[in-house]
Amino acid sequence: MFSRKDIVVLGMMIFALFLGAGNIIFPPMEGFTAGTQWATASFGFVLTGVFMPFITLVVVSVVGRGEVLTRDLPKWAEVIFLATLYLVIGSLFAMPRVTNVAYEMAWVPLSITEDNSHTHLIFSLIFNLVGMLFMLRPNTIISTVGKFMTPALLVLLVVVAVNVILSPLSDIVEPSKAYATNSAMTSGLISGYQTMDVLAAIAFGGIVARALAVRNVSSTQDVMKYTISAGFISVFLLAALYFSLFYLGATSAQVAEGATNGGQIFSRYVNALFGTAGTWIMSGIILLANMTTLVGVTSACADYFSKFHVRLSYSFWVFIFTVLTTTIAQTGLTELLRVTIPALLLIYPVAIMLVFLQIIRHKLPNIKLSYYFTLLITVSFSACDSLKNIDLLPQGVENMLNYLPLYAEGMGWLIPAFIALGLSLFLGKKSA
Repeated sequence: MFSRKDIVVLGMMIFALFLGAGNIIFPPMEGFTAGTQWATASFGFVLTGVFMPFITLVVVSVVGRGEVLTRDLPKWAEVIFLATLYLVIGSLFAMPRVTNVAYEMAWVPLSITEDNSHTHLIFSLIFNLVGMLFMLRPNTIISTVGKFMTPALLVLLVVVAVNVILSPLSDIVEPSKAYATNSAMTSGLISGYQTMDVLAAIAFGGIVARALAVRNVSSTQDVMKYTISAGFISVFLLAALYFSLFYLGATSAQVAEGATNGGQIFSRYVNALFGTAGTWIMSGIILLANMTTLVGVTSACADYFSKFHVRLSYSFWVFIFTVLTTTIAQTGLTELLRVTIPALLLIYPVAIMLVFLQIIRHKLPNIKLSYYFTLLITVSFSACDSLKNIDLLPQGVENMLNYLPLYAEGMGWLIPAFIALGLSLFLGKKSA
């Protein structure tokens, strides 16, 4: 039987899995640029950065694993999508970035060692080897992350949040950049969409399902009930954190001058509040947040690839991904970003539509028609966003797409995708 304590531990684990360093350092810049509109902007951010991933998590945990979302696609399309998803959120991009953020924002500021390539390599090795030790015992993830790592992380974040609320550094300034010309709600929604946590939720849903299975919770109703109960804990904690970080950014004018990202604002703010102790607090937050994300994502990736061949086990893939992450982390992030962001722009809309199609799957008159047609249109328009990002989209095509609502914000695929879904429902009923 799953007790209340177990639900709390699972909820803390879900919170920690979603809470990577990017989730901590992104909102402060949004709060700073939103200015006096920070509350409205943060609400929009929470809708797409917390609730959409939560829905995805519940859907995936109920069906058992993220791969089930693609069961109605041709095998080749299923493999391409899932392999790309796991590699992008895993060792080809996100996990090397996690390693580098942990090094640059948590280790280097402590000034314990000299900042050079050798130190970077040693840190990457130790950081990823520690993560691998957790991953090699997957049944302990719920206890190690949920019982120990997350409470420590929460304590540090609460200390920062309380001090920010009680002693804000600056008055709140007027909105700037996109928030000065666009709706704060819309800008916040789009910012939350850019967190890419829906992709992570596809991987984490399987972790939640396995964690429940270890406790002999396997019926659909029980899995849904406990995932929703635990998920609400994560939703509350993440929403509270994002509101706090938006407020931190909104009151950061004193330290935000010249900052190019939210990590710099967060670091300067914490140092201004706590001095030297602030550096250690920030390092603890970043290290714990990155470690939990590394463990959760890489274990999910290893679990997926272990299904391809019986001799290539979960442990084998954990080792391979650890080596790959450590190696790629030694390269510069600029080139890595240039190569992988187009892939993210392509697969993220597909992930959203796969989740939505799964929710309404039992009501589709012709499942394959709806999946094929809707996803074909989604891929076509999201591919335009991807090509635009690398300056390969023909100017004539871009001129036409500029008339499409939400295209400028990188969401031009949304309306065509739902039009295609509507048409597939109509055509499916006609052919039934």
